[in-house]
Parts: sequence; structure tokens; C-alpha cells
Amino acid sequence: MFIIVFCLFFVLQALPGSFLHIIRRYTLKIPEYISEGTLQLAESIDQLLGEDSGDSDPDADSQPSSDAAQDQPSGADKEKASDDQAEDPSGDSPLEETDESRTGPAEDSSQQAEDSAESADPESGDAESGSSEQIRESEEDQDGSGENSRQPDITYYYYTKISKEERLLYDAMLSLAQNFGADPASESRLLDTNPSSDEFAESYTRAYNALVRDHPELFWIAQSKAQYECKYYLLPSFGGKFKVILSLSDTSGQEPVNEDGTTIYQEEEARMEAAADSLLDQVDFTQSDAGIALQLHDLLINSAWYNRDAGEYDYAHTAYGALVEDSTGNPGGALCDGYALAYEYLLQKAGITCIVVSGYAGASEGETEKHAWNLVRLDDDWYEVDATWDDLDFLLSPTEDGYDLFLEALSDEDYMSRIRHYMFNRTTEEMRSFTPGDEFTYVSHKGWVTLLRPSVHIRSTADESEISRDYVTPLAPDAEGTWYTWDMLTGHE
Repeated sequence: MFIIVFCLFFVLQALPGSFLHIIRRYTLKIPEYISEGTLQLAESIDQLLGEDSGDSDPDADSQPSSDAAQDQPSGADKEKASDDQAEDPSGDSPLEETDESRTGPAEDSSQQAEDSAESADPESGDAESGSSEQIRESEEDQDGSGENSRQPDITYYYYTKISKEERLLYDAMLSLAQNFGADPASESRLLDTNPSSDEFAESYTRAYNALVRDHPELFWIAQSKAQYECKYYLLPSFGGKFKVILSLSDTSGQEPVNEDGTTIYQEEEARMEAAADSLLDQVDFTQSDAGIALQLHDLLINSAWYNRDAGEYDYAHTAYGALVEDSTGNPGGALCDGYALAYEYLLQKAGITCIVVSGYAGASEGETEKHAWNLVRLDDDWYEVDATWDDLDFLLSPTEDGYDLFLEALSDEDYMSRIRHYMFNRTTEEMRSFTPGDEFTYVSHKGWVTLLRPSVHIRSTADESEISRDYVTPLAPDAEGTWYTWDMLTGHE
């Protein structure tokens, strides 16, 4: 059968385009024979018709594969996506429909949030338990001794929690981002879901959310320097499947590709990686994962600062802002999502699973603002970390009463060390309703003072997705770890 189909392809090359459309629609109805050979025939006919075609392998496993330069999920799986859906918070929808095309995420505020129930992919593990597939990457010893090095075990968590069709979209977007400015200029996938449907719009957005949450190095995409476009058409001969073609174009208004073929975004990514490596060089990797996570937390809040004046599309919202500079050139200038993405990036490079969640935080449920923070997996437990709030110098404002006592508390190293870790390795329950205990009260012969107040951290939920545009935070697990506290790690218990 394959030989017959292959010969048919060469005959078809001589046929006029209009007749090829008829052939594609009817002659290619080879019942149940959606084989690789048949797929190649369909792809070749599409090329004869002048339609764009990217790489696609709907029969490939949906397993992430490692790359020598950077771990990345890749592969394709043509199994039907489930009807389970989540949400995505980032302002306007990243999907705008024009005729028979969809223009993808023009923006994403890394403060997205989600709270979805179960993974649509039965092979991805139990979403509630937080189980996930692992991507392993071996790294060379920095000093060749093996005493201060590790072999990272990296998990791109959100990739493991989205459906198989969403993974196909994620993989295509990732490939385009990593090959931006080079061929191929597009990536195609075969999907079951109608791209004109609301279901696809949600899946498309969730795949995009997962991508920019899992890959802080793609900050330039999250900040609308480049934009995905999605076009599609129906393949009746393939059981009504849809061929979806994704492309990525620059929207910054500048020329992104240098004369040597590299891009300005690759240069920025290299600067961010170098900045991260300079912090990692200061880490004692002979310690446990929890000890390494604590060291990176401290290095981050000592190098970054909260830039409350940054605008919506400023790099302060990204890992690049926290590790390198914001859009106005301020070194380390970041907002909460910048801190969270930078912490995730540092832990990923150290081989520790870390994700970003978003929602709202403040003094009470009635006094909240949009916010982003992290979850870190240590051993088999999850912990919540808010590096932004631990870098709280910008929040400290003494009153006239007790001013001297306030200054005395600030100068007490032990007390301030505790204050700078009050949002380190907390449970989700503690974050939802935090009340500072006596350990956060500074006492001296002059009296007492506390620099903290009760607070709440509330994650975005699936019900809010149409407004928040965050379809992945609901996929995040609850943090229930209680062992690796700051007190335990520093011997203050």
C-alpha cells in the first residue's frame, strides 16, 4: 500500500492545483492508514499547493527529550486531548482570531495563576500528587573534582501537567523560540481539536502559559518582543484532523537578527545565563538540595532590588531584570514576577524543581494586589517561597514612635536574618493566612517591636481564568512540606 501511495504522489505532481485540492480531499481517504508514508504524501501535496508546512510527527512519543545545550521537552503525540481545562492570568487573551488564523500571545504577565483540577493526560501522572516526568541533563564538574558540582535533575513541571495536544503546541512554540531567526520558519502539528473553537483557544493559551512559566529564559517572548501566529486548515482525509501551523515573528520594531545570524535575544539570554552562573559559582553544592535552595534564595535577594516604578512591559517582570537589568538599564531591577522567575531559573540550573504561581497577596483578602511567587520541590514535598517579600527593605517604614527601637532591630543581624526568611519554605496553608509569631518580635530593654504583619497569599483559580488569563497556576500542587524550614536548615530550632 505504501508503494502505491508513494507512486501516486509523483503522478500528482503533474496535476493542476485545483485538481490537487480535490485529490487531497477525496483520494487521500485511505481508511485507517494514517501511516508515516501517508502523512508524507499529504505534506508533499500541501507543499505543491503552496501551503506552509513545518516538521510534524504525530506518531512520536510525547516524552520530553534532553538537549546538550539545554533540556527541553520535545516530541509529538497525536492522541486526542482531553476536555479538562485550566486557566491563564495575563491580561488580554494571547489569542486573537483573524479569518482562519489565530494570532498568539502578544503578552503574558508572568503573574499568571492557575488552580486546575486534574491533568488531561493520563500518562503525565497524578496532578493532585504533583508527580511528573523527569528531564535529566548531565553537567561537567566546574572544578573537575566532583566536590562542588552536581548532575541536575530538571523537571519542566507544567509541561507534564498539560494534555498531549497542548504538549504538541508547547513543543512547536519552544522549537520556534530556540531557532528564532533561522529555518524552519514554521512548525506544524496535526490536532483533533477545531482551532476555531473556544476549547482550542483555551488549550493554546494554556500551552503558551506553560511554556513561558517553564522557561524563564524566554523572557523576551513573555514580554511581547515576539509573537506567535497560528494558522490552520482541515484535513478531511485524516479523519477530520486539523493541520495547525505556528510561526514566531518579531514585534519589537527593531532588527532582531545580527549579521552573523545570531539574534539580540540570544545575546540577552547569554547575559542572563552568565549572571546566573556567577551566582551559582558561589554556591556550595556539597549541601543538600534544601541547603542549595537557601543559598540561592539569599544570593538572589542580595543582588536584586524591587523596582516599583517599572512599567507593564519592562524587563523588571522577568528573570533577566532580576539577574541582569531592567528595561531602563537598572542592574537587578525587578518586580515580583521577576524575582519568582529568576529564582526558578537559578534552581533549574542547580537541578532543583521549582515553579512559578501567581495570584494575589496583601494584608488581608480585601487588601490584595497581583503577585507571583514560587513552589519548590525538596525530596517528595513541596514548599512555597516568596523571595520578593523576603527582600523586604522596601516595605520597612518606621513610625516616629519607637524609631530608635526600629533602628536597633534593623541592626540586629540574627533578627534581620529571620525576617529575611519569613516567607521561605512555607506550606500553602501558612501562606494563605500568615500570622507572625513571637519569634518575629524584636525585644530589648527599650521595649519590643515587630516588623511584620499578618498577610495572605491567594492563588488564582480556574474560575478566574477568563479574566486572569492564567491557565497553569491551578495545575500547581499544594505545598505541605514542613521539614526544611529556615530554622531547621540554620540550626535555630
